[in-house]
Amino acid sequence: MVRAGNTPRRIASSPRYAVVAQALMDEILSGRYPVNTNLPTELALCKQFNISRHTAREALRQLQALGLVSRRAGVGTTVKSNRIAQRYMQVGDTVSDLFQYAQDVVLRVDGTSDIDANGPTAELLGCPQGQSWLKLHGLRVRGEDIFPISLTDVYIARAYRGVLADCEDNNNPIHSLIHKRYGVELTEVRQQITATILDNDEAEKLHSTTGAPALKITRHYFSEAGELFEIAINLYPADRFTYSNTLRIESASVAP
Repeated sequence: MVRAGNTPRRIASSPRYAVVAQALMDEILSGRYPVNTNLPTELALCKQFNISRHTAREALRQLQALGLVSRRAGVGTTVKSNRIAQRYMQVGDTVSDLFQYAQDVVLRVDGTSDIDANGPTAELLGCPQGQSWLKLHGLRVRGEDIFPISLTDVYIARAYRGVLADCEDNNNPIHSLIHKRYGVELTEVRQQITATILDNDEAEKLHSTTGAPALKITRHYFSEAGELFEIAINLYPADRFTYSNTLRIESASVAP
């Protein structure tokens, strides 16, 4: 039987091959199958997990896509790494690129709360003292990826908290949902990227390692009237995410 103890919640309802891939991944990352050793054969996996040959083959393909194993005829499936190679690259030059990012990933909300930003919270958010917000906490996931891309906190100005009804499993940006419901026009996004490391709680939620490097990307969303109406704080394990943009030099005008 598949051991479910370390299986991420979204995997529990995933296809059988994904559950088997997660179980094997746990054993690779824990050291049961060290680098340069072989995993059990497809036939052995069929017996161990009570699965079909096709399911075993697809589970191994998932591990290969993550960069954990290599497969060669006559050699079998060899562990080549105990680090996940899964990575998402976000290209960001314009606000419209944020829309594309939202199309690629889904924010799965785990909890919500109403807060008043005072003291350190106001400093963290970069907002006025005492401002009221709806806080959404969750994970960003992409397609059939086994691990989440990021741990995410989104703060929505209290006046627009009704947008929560539109957020569930929606792959449209929250700012566009606010625009659709309230007519608020996004005109400026201020972004800050910092390096950090994952603490115990963050690492557990992201299925990563305590002390692993991470990128923290904070975005402030402003309306045409200059109102700060949304703040998003995303924490990305460094080995799963790349942010890429292009800087162009503007030609200086030459006086005649």
